[in-house]
Amino acid sequence: MNPEEYVRMFQLEDHHWWFRGRLMMTEGLLRRHILPAFPSGGPRLLDMGCGTGLFLERRAEDCESMGVDLSPQALGYARGRRLPRLARADAARLPFPDASFDVVTAFDLIEHVRDDRGLVEEMWRVLRPGGFLLATVPAHPILWSGHDVSLHHHRRYRRGQFNALFAPDKWQTIRMSASFTLIFPIAVLVRFGRRLSRAKRPPTSDTHEMPGWLNRALIALHGIEAAWLRRHDLPMGISLITIRRKRAG
Repeated sequence: MNPEEYVRMFQLEDHHWWFRGRLMMTEGLLRRHILPAFPSGGPRLLDMGCGTGLFLERRAEDCESMGVDLSPQALGYARGRRLPRLARADAARLPFPDASFDVVTAFDLIEHVRDDRGLVEEMWRVLRPGGFLLATVPAHPILWSGHDVSLHHHRRYRRGQFNALFAPDKWQTIRMSASFTLIFPIAVLVRFGRRLSRAKRPPTSDTHEMPGWLNRALIALHGIEAAWLRRHDLPMGISLITIRRKRAG
């Protein structure tokens, strides 16, 4: 990502509706589908592309977690959260033996890598048989904008395109859903409106500070969506979210 985007992420991540919404959705699925598979203790979790470390900070009580990121800037912010296990590494060439982790998480990471199939193979390699992957990616190529450019995305995914990354003989599908459904119509209008206006501006992400009342309302809205998503899939949204399990053998 552009360096200023890490600054923005660290400043906003703890309270902004987008980050809070994604956290509510991912944590809800983690607690419903993944953590119950480890009743005797916290699983070993690897957060790939851990960014500034909010998700890892929240895993202190339920997982033995480790984070990797390629950006020294992101890891600097993560160390500011006093996280004990961090490493600088290329997600496509992880410095871990096969079958090292029970859970791998990758939130808005896969779209940053040219060889997305190779990245998913690396996730499969470091997971133990029966281990879980929880991942999110941005959806719908028609929503491509300066937001994606500033974050150094290579693509936005169609559902079938994302599904195709997970070979059925290697991965069992636990959940596959859209997310951020409630704001999807607004996102379409905003991004198409920008194209029609043809306004020239440097590419920047869409996450920015907003009035407190609006931010609180959006957090509440996505809390409702997160509660629904724990048990039910959603048909359309600006992101895709999946849980896959590595097949034994």
